[in-house]
Amino acid sequence: MNKEFTLEQARQLHDSNRIIDFDWAWPVLGYSTKGNAKRMLIGYFEQDFDYFVQSPEESPESLPHKLFIINDKNSKSGRPAEKIYLAVECFKEMGMLAKSEQGRQIRKYFLSCEAIAKQSVKVIPRLQQQIQELQQNFELMQSQIQTLLPLPADFIPPGWDTEVWATLPPQDKRHFKYLYRHRGFRPGCEIKVKVLPAPNRELERAEIERLINDVPEEEKQLIQTAKRVSLQRFWAIGGES
Repeated sequence: MNKEFTLEQARQLHDSNRIIDFDWAWPVLGYSTKGNAKRMLIGYFEQDFDYFVQSPEESPESLPHKLFIINDKNSKSGRPAEKIYLAVECFKEMGMLAKSEQGRQIRKYFLSCEAIAKQSVKVIPRLQQQIQELQQNFELMQSQIQTLLPLPADFIPPGWDTEVWATLPPQDKRHFKYLYRHRGFRPGCEIKVKVLPAPNRELERAEIERLINDVPEEEKQLIQTAKRVSLQRFWAIGGES
């Protein structure tokens, strides 16, 4: 009675608290008879922790965990005096104790599931960061699109009284809409004006003197000559008038 256990079933069972029908499990694990498997179960494992026994009077709802449903006719045929269900860890360990090829294959399936789970744990933080970055980029794009779209003609920026807004000329309305959209301006906001420092006259005079002193003597004489010529021309024109 050889049954097959698949990687997909291992994925369904991995990190779950479902319990497995013993009648289905023992041939899947590679045991030759149900009696051998039951002796191994009772000898190495603890009832109500590793496996659970359902009496004929009890229903599956009385069990502490949900059943792992396998559409297998053999596990449903007839009703024995008792039903046994294995926890997932017990199912894996019984596969190792069976020392069968099926047991080794099941162990490989669960090890593959664990490797995938560990890899997922490493990938999840990166995915969360990427999702956060995409969300931020999306919000930025939305804000940029909103600044490009024209505002409705009847739009009133927040903070304005309707009657006061109605009295503003069109150019002022356009101006305040622009300030709200690009500067977040609202009525009552304080506008910080940068005050330039007062000029230092002493420093200015010192700088001018330094520049004059740096001029070569020949250029100074040329400047003085030009000034005298200009004055002579000025007085000459004044005398003629």
